[in-house]
Amino acid sequence: MKRLSNKEILNELSLLNDWVLNDNQITKVYKLNSFMEVMSLANLVSDKSEQIDHHPKMIIDFNQIEFLITTHSEGGITSLDFLLASFIEETYNELFS
Repeated sequence: MKRLSNKEILNELSLLNDWVLNDNQITKVYKLNSFMEVMSLANLVSDKSEQIDHHPKMIIDFNQIEFLITTHSEGGITSLDFLLASFIEETYNELFS
């Protein structure tokens, strides 16, 4: 899998809601109503991550979760990162918005 160019990254980011490029990774914080909702989202993302063999960094703090996604093996952002970010966004929108 090849790394995306900055132009490609910015184009993909424009298709997502409030995801940002930061330190060679794409990130977003989701604020939810409870710790249990945060854990539900984290578990759904964990299941998908196992299916596609691509795992985000997740920082959980009571009612919020931050996802930080990059492709370490490629040293940057790839289409796989945006596949996972899109899944997270769609799952959040379906269940919590």
